[in-house]
Amino acid sequence: MLRTSPFRQRLHFLTSGIRQFFAGKTVLSNLILANVIIFVLLLVMRGLIHLGGWLFQTDIPVDAWMDANLAFSSNPETFLHHPWTIVTNLFIHGGFWHIFFNMFMLYVFGKLFLQYLSSKQLLTTYLIGGIVGNLFFMAAYQLFPAFENIAALSTCVGASGAVMAILLAVTIYRPNHPINLLLIGQTKLKWVAVLFVVIDLLSIGGGNAGGHFAHLGGALYGAIAAIFFQIGNPFKKVVFQKDKKKYYTSPKYAQGSRPMSDADFNAKKRSDEKKADAILDKISKAGYGALTKEERDFLYHYKR
Repeated sequence: MLRTSPFRQRLHFLTSGIRQFFAGKTVLSNLILANVIIFVLLLVMRGLIHLGGWLFQTDIPVDAWMDANLAFSSNPETFLHHPWTIVTNLFIHGGFWHIFFNMFMLYVFGKLFLQYLSSKQLLTTYLIGGIVGNLFFMAAYQLFPAFENIAALSTCVGASGAVMAILLAVTIYRPNHPINLLLIGQTKLKWVAVLFVVIDLLSIGGGNAGGHFAHLGGALYGAIAAIFFQIGNPFKKVVFQKDKKKYYTSPKYAQGSRPMSDADFNAKKRSDEKKADAILDKISKAGYGALTKEERDFLYHYKR
């Protein structure tokens, strides 16, 4: 019997995981897929146009056109003539490593986000966080004299601000969630967020100052959004239907819509907290894939 090499086994495991992830057609996988497809299409289009320009010995300003119609400008007047760019730039990237790191971070922190919050909240955090990041970018270039000479010409592309919003949202929601970092080992999510924010603050004086302002704007929105996610609507009873079991987030209702006393609610809350902590310990030791379906369902609907 032929034995598969360890490299082929790991490669098969990786490719199977990627196929399974995108086959699920979740909000997270669709966001990543949209970014990748747009990146490839623009890359092909740019290459074909440049080839045509070379063949016919003519200069076709394709890069300038893309910059004007897809990237977000720091100039308010330019933005008013191209208002759609406040969203389109969130799906445009400047190169392979730019999109690779953004999509890797979106995957990692997006998966954490969905352990505690909903797909709808992920999508709104991505879009609104990215938009707020764009506005921070524009405001910085208009307000600070350091950008006076380039304020009318600078543009911003990339999902970094949106990704920072997702990172800060899940961090504020669950700051002590354990996460493993290469070369560092296990640490708490809040220290990862602090590291990224500090790097952006210290890098403002560098070559990508506007991008770092966009990151910080997205981070600020994510932190504020997480606070509202935690507060929620105290007057709204949210019902999740799963395998004919109902989970109620309102303290006035228990399973089956029976009113709960304060003592019963507090006891249930303590029990749920212990169960959630046990599940998180299991994730830190064996990974998210080791959870049972029941544990995943519980963690998905659980609110601290």
